[in-house]
Amino acid sequence: MASSTKKALADALKKIMAIKPIDKITVNDLVDNCGVSRQTFYYHFNDVYDLLEWVFEEDANANLPREVVYDNWKHDVMLWFKYLSDNSAFALNVYNSNSRMYMLRYIRSRLRDCIRSFSEIVAEDRSIDRQDFEFIVEFYSHIVVGLIAQWMDQGMQLPKEITTDKVLRVLDNSIENIMARFEKN
Repeated sequence: MASSTKKALADALKKIMAIKPIDKITVNDLVDNCGVSRQTFYYHFNDVYDLLEWVFEEDANANLPREVVYDNWKHDVMLWFKYLSDNSAFALNVYNSNSRMYMLRYIRSRLRDCIRSFSEIVAEDRSIDRQDFEFIVEFYSHIVVGLIAQWMDQGMQLPKEITTDKVLRVLDNSIENIMARFEKN
């Protein structure tokens, strides 16, 4: 019952977000839409933003990779763009709200895990200082989040000079190349 109530509240949040900014959504809006009491809402969540965080977690766990498989990295990277594109109304609503920084931090955290998993494979037979390794992971995490932020700033339309193919081409072998530059002799 608890998970179905949480799911109903999450669905209500997404539905309301299609017509109302997240910053304007109240607990009353959600409980009226779901037909549950305020007490039920507060049993599961502290506030609307706690529900939003739960939605991020649930959606990410259901749709996004936790790690990037070396041979499938292009597909795994594109899953992020596909998820955000398929949920553009929800994503843009959050991005264009006071919750933007939370969203970007969350995306960066999840992407960092993916990039780290890929980088661990690349670094396997290399002698790379752990601080340098972490720098590389952070560097790529910020690059991808920056591209996502630019894409969202432009209403999820890539400018003509930036295509998915170009982004993937730039990323192709780039972690391998930068790791080689940091390798100890």
